[in-house]
Amino acid sequence: MTRDGLTSDRIPSMAKEILDSVLWERFEKAARTRRRDPIRLLKEFMKERLEVWEDQKLDRQVKKAALRSGRREEDAVEIVRRVRVNGNRSRPSATS
Repeated sequence: MTRDGLTSDRIPSMAKEILDSVLWERFEKAARTRRRDPIRLLKEFMKERLEVWEDQKLDRQVKKAALRSGRREEDAVEIVRRVRVNGNRSRPSATS
């Protein structure tokens, strides 16, 4: 069983359900229209979504820490901006 409670037996059935869906057919058609491999495009989308969620989590953490320290929200926003500019260079990506 994986950390999220899915068994390895369930993953192939979930994949089959998705691939047999109308949603997948629409996604595949849209990807092919753009001359993109739908599987590669789906992987890229998933990676980007994970990175967005990581960024959102970082934003919340930094804002919370800044506000706890007694700073104004504008200060927190500036801290988040600086962390993004400087921190993203050393932060591992979702694929690491």
